[in-house]
Amino acid sequence: MTEDASPEKTMPFLDHLEELRRVLIFVGIVVGVGAAGAWYWSGDVLDWLIQNTSGDAIFMRPQGAFIARIKVAIVLGLMATLPLVFYKIWSFVGPGLLETERKFVLPGVLFSLLLFYLGVAFSYFVLTPLMVDVLLGFGNTHLQAQTEITFLLDLVFTMGMASGLIFQMPLVLAFLTIINIITPTFLKLYWRHAIVLIFISAALLTPADPVSQVLLAVPLILLYGISLVICTIIYKGKRKSKPKGDPNAVSR
Repeated sequence: MTEDASPEKTMPFLDHLEELRRVLIFVGIVVGVGAAGAWYWSGDVLDWLIQNTSGDAIFMRPQGAFIARIKVAIVLGLMATLPLVFYKIWSFVGPGLLETERKFVLPGVLFSLLLFYLGVAFSYFVLTPLMVDVLLGFGNTHLQAQTEITFLLDLVFTMGMASGLIFQMPLVLAFLTIINIITPTFLKLYWRHAIVLIFISAALLTPADPVSQVLLAVPLILLYGISLVICTIIYKGKRKSKPKGDPNAVSR
């Protein structure tokens, strides 16, 4: 082994792996503690979810209600500890970034967290109850609904996650603007195409009824407008920061 291949120069990678392992263990413990603490409210939240969607639910196995409460407690624990989880991940990733990268990444993470919470709240309080009501409406006198709690929670949690991710639109478009893939002019030019894609996405994510489709499409269109404003601000800032004559300056 030569002098250049000293353990001091090879250990940092192993140290990073060890630190990553600690971060993952910390995240697991924090979410577990959050879920344990949320168990106290899981029964009330489960009742609220049922009353706010199908009205009633059943479980087919003896352990069905217990498993349902565990699922609710885990989701509550994750939602409650998500800021701490993001902070721990940031403490691991942040030191490895450049100063200019940290200026963008940390606000972006906080903005992403806010958008995710807004998307989940929109799903739980507005979108999912309406969807379940529409779906149950397809029954009739001889076709009565008996909603199994497992399937109901799967729908509620899946729609909450999907809405939280869809609400990341402004952040995604802002990032594409920062790396010069899109410009505000592009967003203005293709806004009609974007609206068509939004309604297609709303149709795929909701039952085949116009009310729920419009209910999902309207906030997405508003998010597109917000994205345009944010991208315009970023684009103008990038132009001002580029010296005149710079070949890498963003074009109009």
